[in-house]
Amino acid sequence: MSDEENYDKQVKKDKVGNLIGKTTTHTVQVQFSDPTIERNSYFVIYGEKDEEGQRATYMLNIKSLWSETKGMLADLRVCGDRPKRPFDIGAEVYRASKEQITTLLGINNPPEESVSIGKLIGYEFDVSLLVKNFGRIFITGKSGSGKSYTMGVLCEEFMKKGIPLVILDRHGEYGSLKVKAGETEEAEGVKEESEFVNTIIEYSDLSVNKGGDIDVEYLFSLDATDIVAPNLCSIVNMRGMDLNVQEMIAGKLLKKLYQASTGRRIAPFYLLLDEAHLFAGKKQTETCEIVKLFSQEGRKFGANLIIGTQRPQLLDTTIRAQAGSWVVHNLTDIRDIDVTISSAEDLTRSNKTDIQGLDKGEAILCGEAIKGIPLFVKIRKRTTAHGGVGFNPLDYLSEHTVEQLQKRKQEILGAKSANELETGKTIFEEITAPKTSAEYLDQIAFLKVRVKELEEEIGMLKGRIIDIEKADVPLSVENITGDDAIEDLQTELKVWREKYNYLKETMDNPESAFPSGDDNSEMILELQNRAIELDAQVKKYRSQYTDALLLAEKAISELKKRK
Repeated sequence: MSDEENYDKQVKKDKVGNLIGKTTTHTVQVQFSDPTIERNSYFVIYGEKDEEGQRATYMLNIKSLWSETKGMLADLRVCGDRPKRPFDIGAEVYRASKEQITTLLGINNPPEESVSIGKLIGYEFDVSLLVKNFGRIFITGKSGSGKSYTMGVLCEEFMKKGIPLVILDRHGEYGSLKVKAGETEEAEGVKEESEFVNTIIEYSDLSVNKGGDIDVEYLFSLDATDIVAPNLCSIVNMRGMDLNVQEMIAGKLLKKLYQASTGRRIAPFYLLLDEAHLFAGKKQTETCEIVKLFSQEGRKFGANLIIGTQRPQLLDTTIRAQAGSWVVHNLTDIRDIDVTISSAEDLTRSNKTDIQGLDKGEAILCGEAIKGIPLFVKIRKRTTAHGGVGFNPLDYLSEHTVEQLQKRKQEILGAKSANELETGKTIFEEITAPKTSAEYLDQIAFLKVRVKELEEEIGMLKGRIIDIEKADVPLSVENITGDDAIEDLQTELKVWREKYNYLKETMDNPESAFPSGDDNSEMILELQNRAIELDAQVKKYRSQYTDALLLAEKAISELKKRK
């Protein structure tokens, strides 16, 4: 339908209001005559015909919506092309048609080339975005907002296209991709396998996670081409493992895959990393550095990331800044919201209340995969079960499928020499070597010291800034004193506290925490020496910040003298 045909149709039945007050080329205010308007509606305003008889069409969406004595009003912002001069006061506003919306937003694409992620909130048509535009994907949302569910939806979409996936699964919940979903989102999976069961290989500790395919101890016996291949989803189920062990497994595996991708030995793939702030927080580790490499350089070699986190403020800033496409679920922590808005392309301060007001399963999409206009989407229902902790797919798979999975396991491991298998097991055993109670106590003692150091450091920095703020100088203290230093330390403190709490919980359950075995005095001594080295680094770190603040104070003093 042409714009002129749309105009003829809409002047008859789709008018919803008129412009009032001040207008510009990019924002207007409208008084609605239609009381059924909702927050996520789209509208059009028609301009005059040009010399060729074509009528300009401008699409707008709601920036803010409210009611007062004279009726319902809204501030609208222009989506896409803007007029050359402000809109006329009194201009008529119409509901946008499905064709106008889908064309402008670019959400109606062929199924074989796109990701079907859900429906546009307020409308009944699908949001299908081109796969090639996604790049690195960042998904955030507080617990229970639907973040992990959305990650499962993306896994389904990529597997449909045969795109290789590697999933680092901390809680053992992605094995449910092997199982068909129940009738409702809340229902457990039905006793039936999913369409993807034959494209998934799950590596796990089979004594803990019965639904795995291959024991995770063989993971490092395999070549990168065994883990990444077209029509293959490799799940590394780390449920039941110590957090430090999970971090080391992630680091070594990512390094292997990154090197293989830069050498063009494996197909382009997506790596899914949920709770990423635990692996790639602001504390610099070897694992964090390799995740940063993925985020900065991986895309050019076909190594793409799907990053998930409940706490975007705790994630390394470099990794966060490299995200191309964002899926933002409900957040309530103000710092998390501010970090998301400042990092995600096309989000502004006006979206703060939008993020806080999202219902479960709703999200704002923005960034590279979207045409410069944030989309409010209700995530579609999964075709596979949304697994909880300890989900056992074997309870749902047929005997024939289980037999086929066993054959596949033999094919993969049977192609490896005894030396390759033993080498891989040795690497894994070194990572997962049992720790004694004394070692755990050493780690906890160190973390206690580190947390105390950081708390004292933050207090000292705040005290210095308060003193400087009292100085009568026409300068921004935030700009000259390095207030970001406090923010970085506070963020690092949260990461350390999270790791401390994890170890503390382990200590509270010593029967499961400490396997049998003699204390290794040499190892304890080595850890103690390491703690001393780290303590020295902490003092050096604190000294650097102190020196920076003293320099800032000196600069302020010099400026006062000049004044």
